[in-house]
Amino acid sequence: MEVLSERPDGVVAEISVRPRAGRCRVAGVTAGRLRVEVTAAPEDGAATEQALATLASAAGLKSSCAVLLKGRRERHKTILLKGASLAACQAALMLLDPSGR
Repeated sequence: MEVLSERPDGVVAEISVRPRAGRCRVAGVTAGRLRVEVTAAPEDGAATEQALATLASAAGLKSSCAVLLKGRRERHKTILLKGASLAACQAALMLLDPSGR
């Protein structure tokens, strides 16, 4: 499973959400998924919405560009970053290895 993959309409990100964290941030890659930590509790979709906004912000996009594809009520989610390029997301999220691959 790729953490990020490109589609014609944007970039798909596989994420794992950690609710009730101390702050909102993208905390690296764990078990093949971006780990997104949010302060919201997992109630009424609040943690999911905050995770979408946090990921979009970290990728340098508006929060409206992040669309949930799978995992509405699960910790593991699939997100579409509309209009984004793979290279830009990798650079913004610092996922490129030092050799640039």
